[in-house]
Amino acid sequence: MAALSGVGSAFADAGENLYSTTTGASAWSDRPNGSVSVRDKAQGGDEVYTTYDRRYNSGFRMNNEGGVDSTTKSGTDTTNYVTKVTACVNLNNKPDRCGPDDRDGDGR
Repeated sequence: MAALSGVGSAFADAGENLYSTTTGASAWSDRPNGSVSVRDKAQGGDEVYTTYDRRYNSGFRMNNEGGVDSTTKSGTDTTNYVTKVTACVNLNNKPDRCGPDDRDGDGR
């Protein structure tokens, strides 16, 4: 996203596409970053989830228990917009497999 002179970081966060992927899961929040989605791409039957932060709160978790090819979407709040997403696969009795949760140029 190109930076505009005089535009604050809140605008940059609110207008940015957020995306995280790992083997078996994808999570994203599209403009204007009001909701979060997590898609299950895992063939092995492991559940997937996303952890995410919003402008005024952090540490949210949303599970997708629908199985392979299903997507779960959160509610929308464009005032308390999403600032970070992480895609994860819940691996029983092992450390969960998670994708990147922050990228260069994300305005933070």
